[in-house]
Amino acid sequence: MTPEVQEFGSRVLLLLIIGIALLVLLAIGFAISVVMLRRKNDRTRVHWQRLESKWDEVLLDVLAGARPKDAFWEIVAPGEQLYAVNYVLRYIKRVEGEERVRLQELGRPYLEPVIPRMQRGDPERRARAVQTVGEIGLPEHAELVIRALDDPSPLVAMVAARSLARKEHPEFIREVLKRLHRFSTWSRNFLSSMLAAVGADAMPILREVYGDPHHPTQVRAIVAQALGYLHDFGAADVAARVLETEEDREILAASLRLISGVGQPEHLPAVRRLVTSSDFVVRAAAVSAIGNIGRPDDMPLLHTACEDDSRWVAIHAARALRDAGHVDSLQKLAASGRARATLAMQVLSEVDL
Repeated sequence: MTPEVQEFGSRVLLLLIIGIALLVLLAIGFAISVVMLRRKNDRTRVHWQRLESKWDEVLLDVLAGARPKDAFWEIVAPGEQLYAVNYVLRYIKRVEGEERVRLQELGRPYLEPVIPRMQRGDPERRARAVQTVGEIGLPEHAELVIRALDDPSPLVAMVAARSLARKEHPEFIREVLKRLHRFSTWSRNFLSSMLAAVGADAMPILREVYGDPHHPTQVRAIVAQALGYLHDFGAADVAARVLETEEDREILAASLRLISGVGQPEHLPAVRRLVTSSDFVVRAAAVSAIGNIGRPDDMPLLHTACEDDSRWVAIHAARALRDAGHVDSLQKLAASGRARATLAMQVLSEVDL
């Protein structure tokens, strides 16, 4: 073996030794960091347990009215504010009514270190701060939570929206509606449920937005669904006007579903017109509404719709006939051997499911 080869082999071996040594050092460093993190978590857990054992009895007495609020504030030492507000927040999520109000009063003095976090740090940290202020600090800090609706992070904005869309504070629903278009990628059912959670006090504002063509169609469709969840019978008049003036599929289908749930026979003219719409989604929603609020003389419309070119429309019409009590008509269709006979049999079989 030549000296050059021996020298090259020595260098390679040296590099391997150095590499192995570095890996060993990294492994040792990682192990140390894991141990230190675990010790830190253990210390935090023990500290939490100590604080909770100190606060639990007093908090429960305050909620029961056995002690004044000052009794809790007196046992929260300086430097424990963040722990105290998180502790109160955990209880707030479990209760409603007067107990919730008392907890908010207990936690409010400790919001000062939380408020700056609403605009600093990563989105998760900002969202946590917004949630805390929204749960404990309304209406005093409402402007801060409203400002969070415009946060660059959709997560933070949604947390702010959910904090504001509460039955206790219906006055903030308008601010949420102004930004509802930001949440176009969220579930429509979720957004509608969030709006409906505000309750009956929100109905006038929701009707106003729903009937206003200057608002985005998607927002109006979500609001229509929320009005349906609230069983707002007054919204049926708005829906009938929307059906007469709009052409967009999304708003027409949402309006027909709303009328299907809260409409009256006087709203039928606007619905009948759409049974022959060129859009199969609209036709399907229209025949479903006819099935729910239609009169006996509307049943021929449903019979005709059972033969619609769209299977989607036909099945909605067949279900509407069945739910209206016209099972005999479906039985005749099922035995007829016509194109929609199989569909009629399917709808009849659903009764037994």
